[in-house]
Amino acid sequence: MGAAVILKSGDIAEKIEGLDRLVADLGADFDRAAMDILAGVDGAGKKAAEINQKIDRLGVDRRILDRALKRAQEAEAAAREAQKEAERRKHFDAAKGHAARLLAAATRIDAAIAEFTAALPELSECELSVRLSLSRAGHHLPGAVVGQVGLALAAVDKLTRLADGRARLNGPGKSISETAAFAWSFLINDNSEAV
Repeated sequence: MGAAVILKSGDIAEKIEGLDRLVADLGADFDRAAMDILAGVDGAGKKAAEINQKIDRLGVDRRILDRALKRAQEAEAAAREAQKEAERRKHFDAAKGHAARLLAAATRIDAAIAEFTAALPELSECELSVRLSLSRAGHHLPGAVVGQVGLALAAVDKLTRLADGRARLNGPGKSISETAAFAWSFLINDNSEAV
């Protein structure tokens, strides 16, 4: 025995429409045969009975098609829901993957913050020590050279600009070590021996 052919609800609905048109046409034929019976036309009664029998058989076919239409619509709705569920599952699984990557990135950020937090006081202390030592050496700093004061705040500001997207607008700019190297270059590049 072959596999059953599964019709789509649209195909079944078309069959029902065709059947309904046929029943309507047969109904009109039955009405004419009924008029012929009243007019005494020979064979009109037999014709009316045959038409009525066909209409009855088509009524059974109509009920079968109605049930098939209902089953097809239910199967199609279940298939659509299964497709939606598969799509939801795919996106949910993608979200799980993104969440795992997010946690890994957050863990790296936590480690970087811990390192950053540990380095900030040292940065500020070293900056103050340089300034105090120069002051005690009688060396007066010329004007305000960017990076000679407030490197810790510059580092925090750089992170803030990276986080809120402003750094993308202006480019990455100098690193904190480049800023410090420029600001204190006269000390870093001095090869003279202390007297």
